[in-house]
Amino acid sequence: MVLKKKQKRKIKEQQTTHLAEKGRKKVVRHNTAVNQEKHRPDWQPLTPDADGLVADRRIMPRDEHDRREANVAVVQQAFVADFDDGRWQDLADETPFLLGKVVEVSRGLCRAEVHGQVIVCDIRGTLIAEGSGFTNVVAVGDRVLVRPLSDERGLVEEVLPRRSGLARADSFYTHLKQIIAANVDQLLIVASWREPHIWFQLIDEYLIGAARNNLQATICVNKVDLAGSLAEVGTAVAPYIQLGHTLIYTSAVTGVGLAELRRYLWGKTTVLAGLSGVGKSSLLTAVEPTLDLRTQTISLKRQEGRHTTSQAIMLPFADKGYVVDTPGIRDMGLIGLDPDELITYYPDLVDVVGQCRFNNCTHAHEPGCAVKEAVAHGRIADWRHKNYVKLYQQLLEGS
Repeated sequence: MVLKKKQKRKIKEQQTTHLAEKGRKKVVRHNTAVNQEKHRPDWQPLTPDADGLVADRRIMPRDEHDRREANVAVVQQAFVADFDDGRWQDLADETPFLLGKVVEVSRGLCRAEVHGQVIVCDIRGTLIAEGSGFTNVVAVGDRVLVRPLSDERGLVEEVLPRRSGLARADSFYTHLKQIIAANVDQLLIVASWREPHIWFQLIDEYLIGAARNNLQATICVNKVDLAGSLAEVGTAVAPYIQLGHTLIYTSAVTGVGLAELRRYLWGKTTVLAGLSGVGKSSLLTAVEPTLDLRTQTISLKRQEGRHTTSQAIMLPFADKGYVVDTPGIRDMGLIGLDPDELITYYPDLVDVVGQCRFNNCTHAHEPGCAVKEAVAHGRIADWRHKNYVKLYQQLLEGS
């Protein structure tokens, strides 16, 4: 029997409606949630919106929801300055769990030092980063409560409050932060004089990152054996010395500065940051041979290092301190920084900015700029001014 045109049209409309319904986001109606609450009183009901609809997300038991909220609250207690080994141990003693120190992190797993032994630990699923302000819930250096599962395996039950940390804004979600390392004392910025050439702009970015994390930073210029003289290096980095930064000149080849570097690392937890190939692993091996870190040669074609560290890892240093070796970190200081705040991290420029002709001077191209005048008279290093202008423009383009 041949269908009439009106019937065909109605069937087509029904098919279109069905396809459209399939493409819509699935929702759970309020009465469904009510039924779940009635039949499963231990489950957390979903709250409907004004239209009586509930977003499609997993309904969880009330006790699980409470545990997650509690764990988020713990993770949010970042950087409580007066915490130390004694207070962490006191917290652990109040629980049936053991105190652990995270030395390496992978997806869903970590390695933790517990009673002097490093064991592999799963991370409890209720320890979520959502709502904490961070993209990762566990970081190298964290003190955690560990439930032993066997002699070589454990489960991280809780992350204890952090006394300090090195964090950076997430590249995609700039309102969130990624913890690179927790409970650290200082940041060692490692740059090489050559192979690869010293990059002052990146040093500036690292210094900004240290300041934003309230960490004391020291600049280590490595491979000074490739310089004509130490005086040449000192002249180049003089602006940093004038700003009060501590500098250490080192060479794993000649041994220059290794004793000073060892004293700096002794008894502290230090994060090393620098481009791949600047010699972080070689320096650590030189000052503490027992670390036995693997290194690779420099690619002469690209003049970039082939770094063997693929993620942050915490290593014991001479039984008195720790070093956190990191891969070549970029964008540690700038992500999430407002362009107008950048000037506050250039104290040598701040001293003269109030003398500019225009209140909204960007110190790049405007006439009557006191900063450019100071550069012309040698009171501010030309490369410091150029770094500021480049970073300011970079922040403007990213905002």
